Amino acid sequence: MSITEIRTHKVEKDLNYATIGDLVEQLRIFEKQMGWSIFEILDILKQRKADSLSITKENPFHYFYARLSEKTIIIRVQTSEQETEFRLPIESIKKK
Repeated sequence: MSITEIRTHKVEKDLNYATIGDLVEQLRIFEKQMGWSIFEILDILKQRKADSLSITKENPFHYFYARLSEKTIIIRVQTSEQETEFRLPIESIKKK
């Protein structure tokens, strides 16, 4: 008989509200901090050249994931401390 380790992580959910402008500004700050071209990635999705894209950095852990839905882009930003997910209307995504 073979045995394997199973890890379960419980996450406490917290629901907040923000304006679209505030979320876009937070993405711009995160883009500068990480040196990633987040708005270029979002533009690729906006042009429907891909359905989803992600970027990962292992140390320190940072994860950015964006997925295109019909009228929105679903964005997930994760660090070792927290995970945040939100949706932005496609038309709110503009490259600077």
